[in-house]
Amino acid sequence: MRNLGATLVELLVALAVLAIVLAVGVLNLRPLSDPLQDAVVQAEGYLKQVRAKAMATTSAYQVDLGPGRLSARYAPTCRSASFSEDAALRLDLPEGVRLEARWAQSGQDFAPSDWVCFTSRGLLLGSQSEEPLLEFRDGKGRVKTLRVMLGGGVVRP
Repeated sequence: MRNLGATLVELLVALAVLAIVLAVGVLNLRPLSDPLQDAVVQAEGYLKQVRAKAMATTSAYQVDLGPGRLSARYAPTCRSASFSEDAALRLDLPEGVRLEARWAQSGQDFAPSDWVCFTSRGLLLGSQSEEPLLEFRDGKGRVKTLRVMLGGGVVRP
């Protein structure tokens, strides 16, 4: 019996040491999380997904660029009078990250009436004949950008 008790104590000590090592490891990996970088990567993938859905369904998809959220609506063409929201295509940006959109060539901020739309061929149309530049900002003052090209591509300048 004494031998069995010693084995149990050894097992508990080993588990306690393992728990401490794992806790220290997890706390050290936490700083690797970067909400700003996550927002840029997620938005890039989201825009590519919206473009792919526009081509797959041969519909036009308009992208609403809100300060903390991206959403998509579809219609037969980009010039249609009414669009229907696609509830499956929504992206909420990580906490603490804001999106500001402006036109790349003129530098003008998006007005509430401005829009961007992927055609059924994957090309980008906008309320202006320029490429949109998406700026992601965090609370630390850092900025990362995405540029949506007129051909439909999404790049990080």
